[in-house]
Amino acid sequence: MKNKPRCATVIAPIVTTTGLLAVLGAGLAWIAHSRRNIFHNIPMTAALDGELKSFESAAGRVAYYVAGANAAGVRATTPMVFVHSINAAPSSAEVRPLFEHYASSRRVYAIDLPGFGFSDRRDIVYSPGLYRDVINQFVAGVVGVPVDAVALSLSAEFLAQAAMARGDLYRALVLLSPTGMSRRSESIRPNEGLHQFLRVPIWRRPLFDLLTSRPSTRLFLSLSQRKGFDRDLCDYAYITSHQPGAEHAPFYFLAGKLFTPGIFEVYRALDKPVLMMYGDGPTAQYHHLDALRRRPNWRIHHLKGCGELIQFDSPDTVIARIDQFLATL
Repeated sequence: MKNKPRCATVIAPIVTTTGLLAVLGAGLAWIAHSRRNIFHNIPMTAALDGELKSFESAAGRVAYYVAGANAAGVRATTPMVFVHSINAAPSSAEVRPLFEHYASSRRVYAIDLPGFGFSDRRDIVYSPGLYRDVINQFVAGVVGVPVDAVALSLSAEFLAQAAMARGDLYRALVLLSPTGMSRRSESIRPNEGLHQFLRVPIWRRPLFDLLTSRPSTRLFLSLSQRKGFDRDLCDYAYITSHQPGAEHAPFYFLAGKLFTPGIFEVYRALDKPVLMMYGDGPTAQYHHLDALRRRPNWRIHHLKGCGELIQFDSPDTVIARIDQFLATL
């Protein structure tokens, strides 16, 4: 009986050491695989049908797509600007159903935010303020007239801040599955330690390769869609995440540095007409909607049975709601 504790005392460190060596070995093997076998400069094609252009910003070259009737077209309509979400592998491909639909009746733009798509992916400091300013620079300098702007997920926070800073640039806002509406969002704070860990050169890119592997990308998108799976979106997410410097901006996101504490007060202070639509999903939480429903400029719709990518799960419903909303302006 007395030998059992002594035996356990001897075995425990051996098991622990063996486990750590196994994890270390697997990690080193993945790092080697990432460097030798994963291509990080896959030829990238346009995410949308439209002319691909760019402009210079504080974050470098920012790409955007433009299509549809020009300002001298038969129908004089307010231009629409689309802003993709923020995650490990976002792109303007996320707005494809809406961009293609509205290009038939008005001038449409979709911006690749700095760090993503065809925009520069520099190793710089990415922040909500940077994205706010780039969006406003784009609308003011490229579009040149007030717009109806549509933003997805975390980019809804950037758009709300952009509209607060330059309300003259926006006629109306459409927020699809926006973040910053839950009790959890109030406690999100930047994690500098995690950010520094992610940026360690020896494993920075291998870690990102793991996050953006085909199985990981497929899992994330399947959780965000409830009514089918868009394979083209998944394939493009893999391609756009396997570009030089693709890890820089997403690591700011993963470390919580692109979220804005207190963003709900910004939402509540908006005086522009706002349409919000949301579905259900693993991260979808909307605890504070009652306060917004009491605001006369807000229209809120829950698309039951949809995931967070509601523009793919139910594009006809999303378009119909947008049309109804804009017809009242």
